[in-house]
Amino acid sequence: MTFEPARTAPADPQDPQTGNAPGLETTGITVPSFGWTGVAIALHRLQQQPAASIVVVRQADHLPLVVDVETNAYWWDTPLTAFPAEPVDIDVVVEAKDPAVEASRPPGTDLDALLWLIGNHSFLGELAWWLQRDDRYKLVRWPNFTMLAHTPEQMRMTAMLGYTFLPVGELANASESDPSEARRLVNAFSLMRLLRAESPEPAAVAGAGSSSSSASASVDPEYVRVAPQPRRGGLFSRLRDRLGL
Repeated sequence: MTFEPARTAPADPQDPQTGNAPGLETTGITVPSFGWTGVAIALHRLQQQPAASIVVVRQADHLPLVVDVETNAYWWDTPLTAFPAEPVDIDVVVEAKDPAVEASRPPGTDLDALLWLIGNHSFLGELAWWLQRDDRYKLVRWPNFTMLAHTPEQMRMTAMLGYTFLPVGELANASESDPSEARRLVNAFSLMRLLRAESPEPAAVAGAGSSSSSASASVDPEYVRVAPQPRRGGLFSRLRDRLGL
């Protein structure tokens, strides 16, 4: 997905959250709407390219959601207990901050719990577009689960990510979780900026390919495929035992 070029859109009537007033125009980047996926993309963009901007999300039957990545805060009249998992008629815009509005805005709410929900309800259970399937991930900071609605399955996966680097597929296997649930968890932690990623070593990948090619001429292919499996299962078993899962 690509972002549309910045464009000028007509302003709505005076809005206490965004500060738009009649007769004004707001220049910003409008993100194509795919439910919470569009919101996640906009937030990640600002995390990677800090700017004096806010993300404004408008959707049917809700007052606007305003997110300030720079201050790690948001403003929304909808409680997170009523978080709409499948929003309709959603509009996501990145707008420049208005200093006068920012000065009069009340203190916001810590962003982590909202990012957790957005990450878990975006990309339709697939991996976020900025993440790589073959990368290995590990927590750099333990999430505050007292603030996050979570399941025992998510706790198991989090414990494993806190212990060692794992690709998403191996995380699902090790925790005996559905792969889509592992992807949702990693998406959420990525938005919360709790993950460190390691890419596969190019030399190791090339070496593995070379070894596989040479081995195919002299080694039984069935042996090549089956032999690594006991080691993988043993690693996961030891990891679960170490974590008490």
